Amino acid sequence: MVSGQHYAATPFRAAYAWALEGHLLAPTEASLRGAYELAREAVRRRLSVLDFAVAHEEALQRSLAVASDPADMRRVAGAAGDFFLEGLAAFEMVQRGFREAQQAVGLERRQTELSRQLSSFLADASLVLDAEESLPEMLRLVAEHSRELVDADCCVATVAGDGQPRAAEAVSHSEGSRWPAFVRWLDLVETYRLLRRRGGSLRAVGEELAGSPVQRNVGGPPLRGWLAASLTALDGSELGAVQLFDKRSGAFSAEDEAALVHLAQMASASVDRARLYRDPR
Repeated sequence: MVSGQHYAATPFRAAYAWALEGHLLAPTEASLRGAYELAREAVRRRLSVLDFAVAHEEALQRSLAVASDPADMRRVAGAAGDFFLEGLAAFEMVQRGFREAQQAVGLERRQTELSRQLSSFLADASLVLDAEESLPEMLRLVAEHSRELVDADCCVATVAGDGQPRAAEAVSHSEGSRWPAFVRWLDLVETYRLLRRRGGSLRAVGEELAGSPVQRNVGGPPLRGWLAASLTALDGSELGAVQLFDKRSGAFSAEDEAALVHLAQMASASVDRARLYRDPR
């Protein structure tokens, strides 16, 4: 039985043979462009490097069979080699871009699903029925979802109350990390003050991070990045903050900051609703 991939490869091999023949008749930059187009077609058809190599080998053997003499065979082999290398380099480049695009789409879908799940939980009216029990659980989910959403090493979600900067707190971090010891020394009062000055969110790296209140409390290696957003009630009062530390790949981006701000707004509404339920005044 012939596989579906063989059916996909057969017209590709014919196209490859035609393009290679054109290049051998008049090897130019324009004819080499055909190798790039073939690479794009191979990725579109989900062919492998082996399929690409087999198509080249078949086309090369056909061209060598009609070569007039050894010198002509050497010319054909050299020009065909250039064509193949051009196509192979383009194939790897296009395939890498295709994989990265697929990963980006998958990540976006995952982020959308995480946001949807957390939004559903935070909108659940049952939260206000047992505020004392639901608040720590809500903060735990906010910390876990925030860390996964932005791909950070650690997230700390805190709620202030009754004059305490951390009346409730939840921490989510990578296994075997330094974060548990570090979190105890967070200067939340200064963090809340800095967030107010920055309009409710901040993203710090480099020198800006080195001079921040959070870096001064870190033991061991310095932080690579800090991203934070305020939890704020509808009346503008301060409820707490969500903080992320050290993105696992790269640096925190403006898109990461926007995602965290959106999540913090959802969490703020839930905390505010629970607070108002406990104190109708």
